[in-house]
Amino acid sequence: MTSASHICLETSCSSFNVESDIVLVVDASNAYDQATFEQLRSFLYSFVASFTVSPLDTQVALYAYGSSAQTVASLNDGSSLGSIQAKINTTLKYQGSSERNLFQALTKVQAEVSSMSGLRSADYKKVLVVISGDAWSGNAVIGSSVLTQLKQKFNVILSVGFGLKAVTNLNSQLTQLTTASMNTFFAATPDQLPYVSAWIATLSCPGVQFSTPAPPPTTVPTQSPSVSCPLASLSYDVYLIVDVSNKASAADFAAMKTAIHNFVAPFAFGDLAANFALVTTGIDSQLFFTNFHNGQSRSDVLTAVDGLLQDDVPGQTLNLALNAIQGYLSQPSSASKKVLAYFTSTTAWDVSPTATMSSLKSKYSLSPMAVQWGASASTSDLTNLVGGAACVNAVSNKASAATWLQNKMCSKVFC
Repeated sequence: MTSASHICLETSCSSFNVESDIVLVVDASNAYDQATFEQLRSFLYSFVASFTVSPLDTQVALYAYGSSAQTVASLNDGSSLGSIQAKINTTLKYQGSSERNLFQALTKVQAEVSSMSGLRSADYKKVLVVISGDAWSGNAVIGSSVLTQLKQKFNVILSVGFGLKAVTNLNSQLTQLTTASMNTFFAATPDQLPYVSAWIATLSCPGVQFSTPAPPPTTVPTQSPSVSCPLASLSYDVYLIVDVSNKASAADFAAMKTAIHNFVAPFAFGDLAANFALVTTGIDSQLFFTNFHNGQSRSDVLTAVDGLLQDDVPGQTLNLALNAIQGYLSQPSSASKKVLAYFTSTTAWDVSPTATMSSLKSKYSLSPMAVQWGASASTSDLTNLVGGAACVNAVSNKASAATWLQNKMCSKVFC
């Protein structure tokens, strides 16, 4: 599911043409059972095979962590496919510990990954990938000097949350590991790991994300006169779930992003004002990093919304998207209300999300609303999902979706 975007479906180069030094750091703790860890091992075995592994192309190093950090393979070891696959099969160990000492593993990476162990010149892209299954133990990683040093050593740092525990317990920490807001991917189940593979390969391509420009300052917009209250006075937590499947035309998808932008822009932002979380849903679901309750600014949210990419395939994993926000919902919040706005052109869900939505409404007092952006989304399904027709904005009124949502929030009357 994070801020890893769906660029995995729009690859910038073939993985066989990647020329990078890739360092993988893998959770070997009891975040997973032994059987799930073996599925992770199989993923790693297939992942390295998707590259041309050689001293002149891609090299792969591998580290693992649990109660202790393990060097599985250096970049020198990972300069041939047979060698790195053998290390994955025989050297990588399942520790099964309740401890997850990522700090120790990253310290090891910082100390060991150098020209002596195979790190090549600046002509080769440097990519660090951290795969985590549950909350870390040991010394704090976020804000540490080790993380600062690694961000100077590597061009790109990516984080992957694998498993439901990661979705619940690491949704804010993983994003803070990375070098850009789009660099976190949540894969709740093993069948989503192929998307992780394509995503890592894309961000390992030459010229992709070598530097991340700072977003331009945003002008504070004026709200529509048809909105019945000052939006800057509302201290709501707003969960945006956006359909990025191919069910909308490219022009319609762009218009939907504009509507979401216009909905978000007039609010005041900050821990005592409005905060917006963003999840996209299509063939997979993904939680974006927007500094939710972490000093969030208007540009944090609008940059993420404006940068959304559309999938070129159908799919709607809304139930997975709802699971992705539970970590945020469970945290203490100063918000006076928690609302959800679901923009969609389809209700062809892979799994019915209705029971999960009902549970979130009951457990966290979440108030959902739906914007029927495309006619192929069933009005009755959306009505059933959110709890009433009064909380569904019909496709015939989609041009006024932003003000409709804003007025619903002003009225404080939900379903």
